[in-house]
Amino acid sequence: MAMLPSKLLFFFGPVFIHLLVLTRAQTNLLQHFCIENHGNFSANSDYKSNLDRLISSFSSNRKNDYGFYTGSFGKNIDKAYAISLCRGDKKPETCRSCIKNSSQVLSQLCSNQKEAYIWYDDCMLRYANHTIFNSMEFGPYFWMYNLVNVTDEIEFNEVLNALLGRLINFAALGDSRRKFAAGNATAEKSQQTMYALVQCTPDLTRQQCSDCLNQAIKLIPTCCSKRQGGRVVSPSCHFRYEKDPFYDLARLRHSHPRQQNQHFHTNIVRKIG
Repeated sequence: MAMLPSKLLFFFGPVFIHLLVLTRAQTNLLQHFCIENHGNFSANSDYKSNLDRLISSFSSNRKNDYGFYTGSFGKNIDKAYAISLCRGDKKPETCRSCIKNSSQVLSQLCSNQKEAYIWYDDCMLRYANHTIFNSMEFGPYFWMYNLVNVTDEIEFNEVLNALLGRLINFAALGDSRRKFAAGNATAEKSQQTMYALVQCTPDLTRQQCSDCLNQAIKLIPTCCSKRQGGRVVSPSCHFRYEKDPFYDLARLRHSHPRQQNQHFHTNIVRKIG
């Protein structure tokens, strides 16, 4: 089920802003941020040339089949840094197409800012004029939620928290190529199945990934209370849950057998290597 044009909350530096996300002209564009206080560039500048060359190398790299790209290009004040992460269940060709489209759209939305972010359902792209690698960054962030409420909030939250906790553990154990996990859990009383995925940028350490995702799920009572679906998205990590399947099962495989306890059974899957 599609998420509603949602409440948005983001934090950057000392500024805390509460906004309403408006309808997007670009299909599946979730959100973008143009950072004003880290400098600007002109259309014919060395920084712009370096940035274009760097991002172009991401979308044209056919040897990368795991959907995580980092790089820098240029020297001194004109050096550009970029990260792109595709959702862990997406095919390489879908990933490259999303990155290419993201760079084109972001160059229009943030036409002269040296630091910017953009998120689609399939991928994320960010760039800056300073190093952005190997560090956990939670802001700016935003959330989205499903319009439909759950029928049994207590049971739903219990099962969801357990599922997300397990997925976080799996994702954090990932390697430098991929930190991603997806799975489902079914509540015993209502027989309501929920589906979830979590993901970190793979340059994070195990602890950084875990910390980022745990910080994100702490926002559930604020962003998505009683909702059948929700997501919190930040530069370094994101999660999503829904009552209906939304990830590509054909590209996932079971990494653990079906587990059961007194409250729910859960099926956790991870991305095929």
